[in-house]
Amino acid sequence: MTSSGKTEKAKLTMWSLAVPIFFEQVLRSLMGTVNTFMLSRISDNASASVGVANQVINIFTMAATMLASGTAVVVNQNLGAGNDSTTRKVTANSISLGFIGGMIIGALLSAAAGLIMRGMGLEEMLVSDAVIYLRIVSLACGLQAVSTVISAHFRCRGKAQISMLVILLTNILNAAGSLLVLGGIFPVRNVAGIATIRLISETIGLVILVFLMQREEWAVRAKELISFDWKLIRQFLSLGFMSGMEGISYTTIQVLTTRYITMLPASNLSAKVYTQTINSYAWYPGNAFGQASQIIAGHMIGSGDREGAWNYVKRAWKYVVGCNAVFATLFWLFAPQIIGIFTDSAEIIAIARGLLMVDIITCLARSLNHTFSFGLRSAGYVFWPMIIANCSMWVFQAGLGYINTQLFGLGVIGIWIAASVDELFRGSVVTWMWIKKKWFNSRIA
Repeated sequence: MTSSGKTEKAKLTMWSLAVPIFFEQVLRSLMGTVNTFMLSRISDNASASVGVANQVINIFTMAATMLASGTAVVVNQNLGAGNDSTTRKVTANSISLGFIGGMIIGALLSAAAGLIMRGMGLEEMLVSDAVIYLRIVSLACGLQAVSTVISAHFRCRGKAQISMLVILLTNILNAAGSLLVLGGIFPVRNVAGIATIRLISETIGLVILVFLMQREEWAVRAKELISFDWKLIRQFLSLGFMSGMEGISYTTIQVLTTRYITMLPASNLSAKVYTQTINSYAWYPGNAFGQASQIIAGHMIGSGDREGAWNYVKRAWKYVVGCNAVFATLFWLFAPQIIGIFTDSAEIIAIARGLLMVDIITCLARSLNHTFSFGLRSAGYVFWPMIIANCSMWVFQAGLGYINTQLFGLGVIGIWIAASVDELFRGSVVTWMWIKKKWFNSRIA
């Protein structure tokens, strides 16, 4: 599928955007996956503790994604409308806010690491490793926020491959450094060493990304970083907040549901951590097509072609659901081999395979959210989808998840069942909103 219209928009195609977006998503997640894998060579307890710490980091990651999401909505429509000066202001202001906000949140996470980990109900033998990892990796929060925002700007301009290649290099550095830690060559050992390597890798990646950005025609000048347009800031922050609250709630609930099972045998927690470490890769391909359609639809809406955007997003759904169905099924079929990468415990592998079976249904329902919710975001129609998504997640994932685990005794699989119900409910609602054109009167650019 390709879009039509202005020259800038004509450069964008579904495949040219979706492929690099997919690989960037995989590579961003791969850093946490590699850390979990490396530490699983030490013990299941070490990898489980770091897996829980990564869930806390993921809450911040979603906050950075929230900022990038709001920025992208404004930039896409203004690029479609040809408002270059506005896009430059949004670019500069979003980078500044990402850095400031990231540094503040990182400092808070580092200071409260012990309190947070104990508050999640971790066994005391897991707390020390989790605290060490969280304190070190949280120092990169400001860097990660800026990286996420800059990557969004490259995607909006049809250059998703640039950020993909930078995160590829970052992953290579992280993996190579982690091997040095395990081999006893790096001066800092075990969990602290793995976390330090990740911090160094993220720093190098951001430096390269900034350098490449400054070679673009939309390069940011120093004075623009401290010249704030508060009207634009309020616009992309409000859009980002409403778009991102879904992700914030989702990630917060993952932390909460982890608390539900900390009283169960340790195999349940390990299975949850290992499954969550790998199951996102099953829906990343479909998610990439959804994000690609959001970018193109945003350009089309900015240029006034709302009917074209409506049809485009509807057609994009077949790509998303097809990818989700295929990859979720493959992950379930090959669960013993995939989970076996992390552990040789037959009990953990059996639990994880059951979770991945339920995840097939979850991924099919998620295709609706990754198509039509993204479409609504491209139009700036985010308030009601935010309300529906947050109510659904807290009622089903948090509420039903609690009932399934604590009252029905279903264990960790009860959390996965609750997630499927949530995805199906809110996916059905946003699909109805898109089809019925509830967003047609939304205006940004």
